[in-house]
Amino acid sequence: MVGRIFVAFLSTLLCAAPGLAIDPGLDPSDPSAGGTPATLHGALQLSIDEAIAMGLKNNLDVEVTRHDPLMSWEDFRSSWGAYDPNLTADLLYESRETPIASTLQTADALQEREIGGNSGIRGKVPWLNAIYGISYQGSQLKTNSTIQDLSPGNNVTGIAEVSIPLLKNLIWDQDWTRVKQTEVLYGISNEDFRRQVMDSVREIEVAYWDLVAADDSVRVAEKSLETAEALLRQTKTQYEVGVVSRVEVTESEAGVAEREVNLIRVQNAYLTAQDALMNSVLGRGLRPGSSLEIAPSTRPDDYIVYQIDIEEAASKAFENRPELASALKEVERREMELKFRNNQKLPQLDVRAGYWLQGISGRTNPEPGFTGGPRPPVQVRSSYASAHDAWFGTDQADSWRAGATFSIPIGNRAARHQANRAQIDLRKAASQVARLRQNIILSVRRAARDLTSAQEGIEAAERQRIAADEQLRAERIRLEQGESTPFDVLLRERDLVDAESSKINAIRVYRNSVVALDREQGTILKTRNVQIDDVRGMP
Repeated sequence: MVGRIFVAFLSTLLCAAPGLAIDPGLDPSDPSAGGTPATLHGALQLSIDEAIAMGLKNNLDVEVTRHDPLMSWEDFRSSWGAYDPNLTADLLYESRETPIASTLQTADALQEREIGGNSGIRGKVPWLNAIYGISYQGSQLKTNSTIQDLSPGNNVTGIAEVSIPLLKNLIWDQDWTRVKQTEVLYGISNEDFRRQVMDSVREIEVAYWDLVAADDSVRVAEKSLETAEALLRQTKTQYEVGVVSRVEVTESEAGVAEREVNLIRVQNAYLTAQDALMNSVLGRGLRPGSSLEIAPSTRPDDYIVYQIDIEEAASKAFENRPELASALKEVERREMELKFRNNQKLPQLDVRAGYWLQGISGRTNPEPGFTGGPRPPVQVRSSYASAHDAWFGTDQADSWRAGATFSIPIGNRAARHQANRAQIDLRKAASQVARLRQNIILSVRRAARDLTSAQEGIEAAERQRIAADEQLRAERIRLEQGESTPFDVLLRERDLVDAESSKINAIRVYRNSVVALDREQGTILKTRNVQIDDVRGMP
């Protein structure tokens, strides 16, 4: 025991030396710190709160799950892309030469040079799902035609159109359904992340208390070995003076060997517990050559006797469990799918309307008219921009139109059966919620029983330890008076070791049962003051 204390003290001093200290706030696996993950050595003292803080930063399960809400958020934002306006533009230059044979044309071939184009914006209104479009078209035409009074002639047109669904695709079309469902999926992803954080905190706490118990078991085994060695020395002295026989020395030697084997076993269990906690706390910082030893600094001597109200515990679980929140959101998503599928059974009835303005301008065609004589000047403005004057003058040239489209597939089997499938999916999701609620009740009841049993186990183990300690003390007195043998003392000492081990295990089970009930109630993050937004934002 003294040797272990000395080694731990020396390791602590080495850790405190420049260049060897381990900062719990640093990620030992960060490649930027030294190119490759560091191989950890020395000793690291951690409280339970520090272990949880380090674990939530470095735990690989948390790191993997942390990306899911980010991806779900991008899916949700991208779904709004269906409503992004689409800006278009189309430019064209065309040269045409067409042979003609007509008394209205004096030339042998019609020559035309046209430059023009159109631009506009088209989009979709969320929820209402109306499709709108605003466009502009303009062109300029040069020609040698004798029946065209303008060359070059300019034409401009402005168009506004809208189409609104009144039955099918009103609100619940494919695009709007995807927006709402990806929003729900983002919520589910956040709940799944919260679940993983809860599980990780529980894993860290269990590993921490397992290490505390393993360390206590090593201490008990070392004390037992020291006691057996002291008894062996005493027996050898008595043998040398002829008080005891060689058989009793052999029994004492066998007791020492038995306790050495037990010490090896518990030391190995201690190292395994070290690895489990380092894996939970350090993540990828655990390397094959790591010899870091974590020293738990949280060791409560007393335990709290919980009076558990099953109804209250179940209510907390229904309120806080992320699994139930995810299941309820899945029901919500299925309801949206059903609304969409029911909408798709409706006939299509879309109303549409359009309005457009036209304008013209140009110069008098220099070519003679089809009679061969000069044509009279045309009374329009010559510039291209002046073609827009007709849009706003008293003689504006405007037009409008309105219409409707109605259609329905005969039988409509695809839509009807897809709606039926959506209804079945909704009922299934609701059944899964009911099943989950039942499982939560069962898990809370089991966790409450386990905690009650663990509390009773500590009290029983303490009574066993006190009785074993008193029996060992009495057996030693009998040995001193020559009424007992070293073998009997070793048996009593083994009983005490077993009793102390039982209490250590009972305390471990109690602590882990507290954690388990906290997790089943969904209150484990609140108990440990863990803010889920802080964990989500960790690098």
